[in-house]
Amino acid sequence: MTAVDTPQPPTQGTVLDDTPEVTRSYSEALVNAAEKEGNVDEVLDDLDAILVEVLREHPQFAALLASPLVSSADKDRILVSTFEGRTQPTVTRFLRVLNRHGRLGSLEPITRAARALWDQRQNRLPVTVTTAVPLDEAQEGPLREKLARMLNAEPLVQLVVDPALIGGLVIQIGDDVYDASLRNRLEQLRQRLIEGKTNEIQSRRDRFSYSG
Repeated sequence: MTAVDTPQPPTQGTVLDDTPEVTRSYSEALVNAAEKEGNVDEVLDDLDAILVEVLREHPQFAALLASPLVSSADKDRILVSTFEGRTQPTVTRFLRVLNRHGRLGSLEPITRAARALWDQRQNRLPVTVTTAVPLDEAQEGPLREKLARMLNAEPLVQLVVDPALIGGLVIQIGDDVYDASLRNRLEQLRQRLIEGKTNEIQSRRDRFSYSG
């Protein structure tokens, strides 16, 4: 059975500091353990389901796991009875490791970082495509193919509908935004018209000043 290698737990009385380095350390340990067993996608899907369908849908259960009044041993028994046999074994082991280290409250950022790390290793890139109306299959397929060629990677496309765009689309890849929407083109046209009118007014003022 593959163990999840994580940093040593803090000494008694230590204040936990979930820095990016700590989150990355746990996320790497999770991905490495799951990769050895060949089920990274399944593990990440299970953790996403736990976050959304268990912890968010049942806040009392989430509060129980977060409560300092419940001992680590009791939480461990709760985790085993709730998740063992219902999720990938790596998931249950990882939750128990987080519990022993007092970091169950960091499950969401760790899971998010783990998915980002795995996507990077698999040459996948998250892409958000916003359109004025929903795309049909005939439009979506060629778009994904074009993005794959452009990025030289597998695009993980999230489709968003925003009627305010009027037409066209907006593509966001990381911090880069490519705005090919009709709203953006109309705004650019408006700005050019304003600039042209401003230049015209300024030119008239200059001529008036010169003639005076």
